Amino acid sequence: MVERVWLRLALGSAAAMFLAMGLGRFSYTAMVPLLIEAKWLSVSEAGFVGGINLAGFLIGALSAECWRHIFTLRSIVRGAIVLSALALGASAIDGGFYWLAFWRGILGVTVAIIMIFGLAATTALSPERYRSLGTAIIFAGVGFGIFLSGTLVPWFARFSVFAAWLGVAAVGGAALIIALWGWQNSQRLDLPEPAAKVPKVIQPYWGMLLAAHACFSIGLVPHVIYWVDFIARGLGQGMVIGGAYWSGVGACAVLGPVAAYYLARRTGVVYALVITFLILSAGIAAPVFGSGTLVLVASTVIFGAQPGLSALITARARDMGTPEAMPTMMRQMILANGVGASIAGVAFPALFDVTQNYALLFALASAAMGIGAILSVPWRRRLRKA
Repeated sequence: MVERVWLRLALGSAAAMFLAMGLGRFSYTAMVPLLIEAKWLSVSEAGFVGGINLAGFLIGALSAECWRHIFTLRSIVRGAIVLSALALGASAIDGGFYWLAFWRGILGVTVAIIMIFGLAATTALSPERYRSLGTAIIFAGVGFGIFLSGTLVPWFARFSVFAAWLGVAAVGGAALIIALWGWQNSQRLDLPEPAAKVPKVIQPYWGMLLAAHACFSIGLVPHVIYWVDFIARGLGQGMVIGGAYWSGVGACAVLGPVAAYYLARRTGVVYALVITFLILSAGIAAPVFGSGTLVLVASTVIFGAQPGLSALITARARDMGTPEAMPTMMRQMILANGVGASIAGVAFPALFDVTQNYALLFALASAAMGIGAILSVPWRRRLRKA
């Protein structure tokens, strides 16, 4: 019964992440050139709307525990799933900067809530041998969403920006049904009360992991907001080519958690985490040194696999704590992620607004990933082996 429970939660959370993050957050990347060309947003506004979505993520992380004291876990997650679908549909209305910024901010909030409780419930209830697989399933949902957004947006964009948004929202409707099914009976499986703090023995590693997670979120921002725009407008290759690269990101995002799962099986979670950070740093830096097809493909593939790093960070956190500590630990992790993403979500668009230099953004993001790798190294070997 337990195994059925964790698998159903993992599938439901994967569908929820597909809706809220894969489509909700990452479809915006493919939409940026369209929104600018259709005059829905200016270049500056497009960047800041992306940043507001990341700021919403921080708000969701800060408020998640408050909601848990008022409503059941089932009600919170299912409510966030429905609100994600509503926000995705509302994005199809050309209401200007403030309208789109509001709904993108709402999506940021719901992504954080779904991620915190989806990961916490799945990892807490998964048998140890399936723990990495559970997180891999959840983040594979993100990858499917990215893949479909990169495929669907250019196709629907032939008609209008409205049609592109509406097509994405329609696919989200199917994910809504699966996500609600996955969380249908979860009220019987509420998590234990959150621990006041994580066990003292792992506090040095825990602080380093939180800082590494913040670096990870910073390093993703330039690709998340500007990758398609960089290819479509910056390199002059057009929306179809830009969308094709974004579909490639999605395909690799599906495979990334699977690759991370097998890497962790061979090297252990902690060393797989360091290796993956370093690979991501190199991939994100690639466009700094050239813009040929091989460089763009390499950066697309490596960046696309980044949900694998998210899965490894989650598995690493679970190795450090207990089921009772997982809600608090997930909240702290996503707060760290949200702080990094919020800062980067404002700083990178502001920097680009001044410099109009994509390469500078990619270089800074690569440096953040490199710092994350350093923070992930188990320097103090007397601590419990991961």
